[in-house]
Amino acid sequence: MFPPFVLAKIYIQGSLKNTEKGFEFNMKNVVDSGTVVEFGPITVDGKAYEAAALTIVTSSSERGGDQVTRQNPMPVYIGSAFTIRVNGVTLAAGEHAIAVSVLTREIGRINFEVKDTLA
Repeated sequence: MFPPFVLAKIYIQGSLKNTEKGFEFNMKNVVDSGTVVEFGPITVDGKAYEAAALTIVTSSSERGGDQVTRQNPMPVYIGSAFTIRVNGVTLAAGEHAIAVSVLTREIGRINFEVKDTLA
């Protein structure tokens, strides 16, 4: 099991932004290769967004967070980058507390929290 401060290094600071589709942030796996079988919830400033509200964007695909399942997992290799978008929601400028929760095949549920500022 990895401590939360190590997992928080996956989050790319300064990547939080609003887009026409919602708000999003970037992550890069710098810890270890694994297999995500469930995304979410993603919690921002105390409001939770379940997998159905998420889109996961990689260099080769885009799929709904609820489409990542045990039967349709998402491999996350060390060094791979991806974006998590919360659809249909934008954030106000300023600092935001973000909690990320994913379920992996290898080590179970992982959770970490970060703060980032939306300009």
